[in-house]
Amino acid sequence: GFSAPYGLTTCERRSPLFRTHGTGTCEWDGAVWPFATSQTLTAMANYINNYPEPIVGSKEFFHDMEVYVESQHHRGRPYIGEYLDETNGAWLMGDRERSRYYNHSTFNDLMITGIVGLRPQADGSIIVNPLVPEGKWDYFCLDNVMYHGKNISVVYDKTGSHYRHGKGLILLVNGKKVAQRDTLGKLEYKL
Repeated sequence: GFSAPYGLTTCERRSPLFRTHGTGTCEWDGAVWPFATSQTLTAMANYINNYPEPIVGSKEFFHDMEVYVESQHHRGRPYIGEYLDETNGAWLMGDRERSRYYNHSTFNDLMITGIVGLRPQADGSIIVNPLVPEGKWDYFCLDNVMYHGKNISVVYDKTGSHYRHGKGLILLVNGKKVAQRDTLGKLEYKL
């Protein structure tokens, strides 16, 4: 009920109060707010990672993340605003000063902990669990992340020919390969 063509709404779409407050004020009655979307996607990633048999998985997360990424344009250029229409993707505050560059969305965190799947651990161990469904991407890399005093990189290369570190999901610590698996999925390493 919250999924719309241009993102996750802040009110259930079947509610009789959905989008009843008009446009141009700080209404939270259904429009898509990047701030609320980032909270929802963070919760979804945490749920997928922390529950043994989640009802939603990487397919749903990845889809909602793709919609979120695609929504961040205005007049053909990268843009993040205050909130947008869930059916046509138009930024509701448009060029108004208070809406421009309204970037408190934790977008980078979603890419690092969700898409790439680097899940911070208090004990310094490393868990990587990418929320990229099989067949969506052939490669990705998160490089040079300082983590508990170590420089880590997460590399996924479906065939091993793009980055030339080997096939599959690879974890490097201080430039050395410490863990690998042939497919996308959870990878753990104890320092």
